[in-house]
Amino acid sequence: MNDALVQQDGFASNCQKVLRFAKELYQSKPDWVTFFRETLGVSGAARNVFSNQDDYVRFEKSPEYSEIQGMVVALRNRKTPANGTEPTRVITVRLPESLHEALKAEAASHKTSMNKLCIAKLLQAWVEAEEEEAAQSAAAGARRSNASLGAKTPSPVAAQAAEMTSQPQFRSPLDQPRTSDGMGRPSFGS
Repeated sequence: MNDALVQQDGFASNCQKVLRFAKELYQSKPDWVTFFRETLGVSGAARNVFSNQDDYVRFEKSPEYSEIQGMVVALRNRKTPANGTEPTRVITVRLPESLHEALKAEAASHKTSMNKLCIAKLLQAWVEAEEEEAAQSAAAGARRSNASLGAKTPSPVAAQAAEMTSQPQFRSPLDQPRTSDGMGRPSFGS
């Protein structure tokens, strides 16, 4: 039997093993912090199964990983407080004052704390980055498939336009459309 096929079967089996663990834990309705720690944390199930960094990175690109990320998001959306058993850590991020004020206003408009808003944005960016990578991988596979069938390759301009539309966009209720003031300068609403 081909060694690569055996390795692939082992990898797929390990992905399923981590997903089964995550589903069982999810059924017990833990808070999102506990779920994240036990599944994707430094000492979690995924790190125990994929102790090799290359395998873990490969796991992060799998559908099973995406499904687990969806569970994290669902648990965060339940709005139940974390059970408080895990200590928190503080990081300091230096932001321009204008960005800080925008985050503060967005948190107020959502009736949440800046801390919760920033955590939600970090998790959202993580999920969207995974989805973006999967979409790019699928697009590359389609281009290879089309090339092997003799299909016309899209122009560089069309490829760039497609890539720009697939990139994640963070939108805030504070965003206002930019328009030109007639002199080529942007204006930001009234």
